[in-house]
This record gives sequence, structure tokens and C-alpha cells, in this order.
Amino acid sequence: MRNQFILFLLLLLPAPACSGAAVMESVLTTIVPSAAVVKTIPSSKNNSVINPENGSQTGLEAIFNIKTNGDDNTYDFILSSSIETTGGVKNAYVLNNNNLYIMLGNKEHLPDSAAVADIASGAPSKNPDIIAYPVINSSDIQPLNYKGELCCRVLSGGEQEINVSQSVSSSPLGNTYSIDEDTAGVYEAVITLNIYRKP
Repeated sequence: MRNQFILFLLLLLPAPACSGAAVMESVLTTIVPSAAVVKTIPSSKNNSVINPENGSQTGLEAIFNIKTNGDDNTYDFILSSSIETTGGVKNAYVLNNNNLYIMLGNKEHLPDSAAVADIASGAPSKNPDIIAYPVINSSDIQPLNYKGELCCRVLSGGEQEINVSQSVSSSPLGNTYSIDEDTAGVYEAVITLNIYRKP
């Protein structure tokens, strides 16, 4: 009876692991890249010096490199622009007689909102510390009103890597440059390439 009791206790104990047994795992991993990656390409045309007599400059250009998954139906690629004013940051694009312009604002002497409104009116006359220049868009950029602001849509055409450039012409829009009213200094606009997922 005692031997049977000991045998019963041994059976209740957990069985030892089998000697020589091995466990091996194999992990499968994949990386999902971003649907779109954008970077700016520095260029000598990012900067220019104007002729103080007439406001002309050598031409400006913003260049972006876009890598996408090629799906134009999922995302909108939108160029937007901004300038600083005394009334806050404003959209720098403006349509004048169906032509697209970009306004550059003085960084040291911020223009006021009235100067922005004057240029946007279609008949600029008094707009100190802002100069507007024509935008020259390539065929893959379309001006549009996007989310309440004048912007430009980039068409990738399903390509998975493209360079997008937005060029600014050298001669200013009439009555937006004045050697008397435009204070000397750095004038700039910020161009941003935004990626929006379509609803």
C-alpha cells in the first residue's frame, strides 16, 4: 500500500521536459512605407536680388521631390503659400485677371492686411511692403480653391517619383512695387507642399 501511495504521488508531479527537445521561431517582417514622402531641393533660385528701379529680379523657383505609392485617387498633393503680416499669416497666392501671382512680404517691416487686400482686389494701388510676382506653373500644377484658400494641386499622373517646381517670373505685377513705399529688406513667401488624404 505504501508503494502504491508513492507511485500515486509521482504521477501527480509534472512530467519533466523531454531531453533534446528544441523550440525555434521564425519571424516574418515587412515595412509599409509612407504613402508619400516629400523633400525640398535647394536651388540657387531660392534667392534673388531685385532691381530697385523697377522691382524685377532674376526669377525664383521652389522645387519639391515627391515619392508616392502612385495612387492619385487616395491623396491630394497641394501647394500652399503664406506670408507674415501684422494681422497674422496670410495666403500669399492671389488671382489677378485670371493670372496667378504670389506675394512676397517684407520680413522686417511686416505689411498690414490692407496691403494684402489691395493686391487681392484686382486693381492694386497702395500696398507697402508687399511685392507680387507672376507664378509660372508647369502642366502638372493646377491653380484651385482648396479648403477655402487659393492653392495649386499637383498631378502626379500615377508616377511614383517626381520633381515639382514652381517658378516665379522676374517682373512684378503692376503697382505692387514702389521704391518709395516698399522698405528695403528681405521679402519672402513660404511655399509648402501638403499631402491630404481624400475623404
